[in-house]
Amino acid sequence: ADAGVAAPAKSKCPFSKENMAMEGAPKAAEMGLLPGERYIAMNRFQVRDGSEAQFETRWATRKSSLIELDGFRWFGLFRRVPPSGEDPQPYPDDYNYVSFTIWETKKNFNAWRTGPAFKEAHGGGSVMNFFGMIINGFMTSKGPPKPAFWRGMLMEKTRDEKPRLASGPGGRAEADGSEVLDPEVFVSMNRFTVAAGREAEFEQRWANRESKLQDQPGFRFFQLMRRDQTPDDDVNYISMAAWDDREAFDNWRNGEGFKKAHGGGKPPQAGAGHGGAGGEGSSGPMGGALVRPPRPYFYEGKLVLESEQGA
Repeated sequence: ADAGVAAPAKSKCPFSKENMAMEGAPKAAEMGLLPGERYIAMNRFQVRDGSEAQFETRWATRKSSLIELDGFRWFGLFRRVPPSGEDPQPYPDDYNYVSFTIWETKKNFNAWRTGPAFKEAHGGGSVMNFFGMIINGFMTSKGPPKPAFWRGMLMEKTRDEKPRLASGPGGRAEADGSEVLDPEVFVSMNRFTVAAGREAEFEQRWANRESKLQDQPGFRFFQLMRRDQTPDDDVNYISMAAWDDREAFDNWRNGEGFKKAHGGGKPPQAGAGHGGAGGEGSSGPMGGALVRPPRPYFYEGKLVLESEQGA
């Protein structure tokens, strides 16, 4: 929109101050919350049916200098895949792609967001290149991406030595938009709505859980994520785990380690597991700490880029 002219709410620039807002983060020290170990920036996309391959190709061929930046740890482009389990439920939203970047600190993220690497990733210095990117984006997506920011905590990593994944944005120059890219990892998430005032209790439950994830075949890393802004939905926590593939995750979810972590019972409906979210009491999920049961989400991760330190 021209200066001084208010744009309609649905057509705000995706890089506007409103969409990049980071206000409303919980005051961790005052609330007795866990300190953040990582900073995560997510963008949620509604990609049009039939445009998935074209959308992925834009990421596969774009310029990126992420690997050179201070504090960069991990990147993946996630394509949402159907849920699984005994009673899989449909997803409640249309965000079928997520870009997911892990930084060491919020300061590192802000340095990228205000520096030349951000401009490079969003069309370069040319105004025509920028608007060309916007036009191509709206051809494949139903609207601008929605950002979400998080503090990562309780990071766990596999004990196994794994080959470093290093395709990343711009790492598949041969992609031509004719088909979607092959997955490189599988990602399971549980999305939580924690009741106001119960955040510290929720985090301590995770911090005190007995986890066997590090020894699971195919496991890569896990973290608990706390929203670092006023949510635009009802989700203020996510548990997230990355696996080599879906088979590795399914083997964990159907195995003894999962059952022990969830009191020996059957896996909850399509639940993503991770060993800390179970338990419904008479006052509701987790004794009333949760407003509703967690919602599982599953993704195939592509164009994964890992720093030497990993996530």
